Amino acid sequence: MITDDRDYEKSVICAASVYKQKVYFNEEYDGLPSKIKDEIRTKVITLAQKLHCVFIMGFYDDGYVYFETQTEEGDFFFDEVGATLETNRLEREERELIENLGVWYRVFKLGASL
Repeated sequence: MITDDRDYEKSVICAASVYKQKVYFNEEYDGLPSKIKDEIRTKVITLAQKLHCVFIMGFYDDGYVYFETQTEEGDFFFDEVGATLETNRLEREERELIENLGVWYRVFKLGASL
């Protein structure tokens, strides 16, 4: 899993905004099992609310999963250090899900073989 900014294209799987109280799930990933989509949606919404931000989960174009937070200018409720800690916790606790998402992307979107 890689969560840094690289020179790869990004594609959002799911995003939730605490500011607009909305969630977006990319139709491009409707092929994911419903249980996985629900799990992703729940995690993204929970973290957007907890961190007071827009929380994004997506794929780099090579299939690795990334997480990103965005805030509105002047949002003093957002804690950048706390967001980093929460993202790291998510990576540790959901390692299997994240790795399986990467495999799914490489097989179904990039046509790689196992």
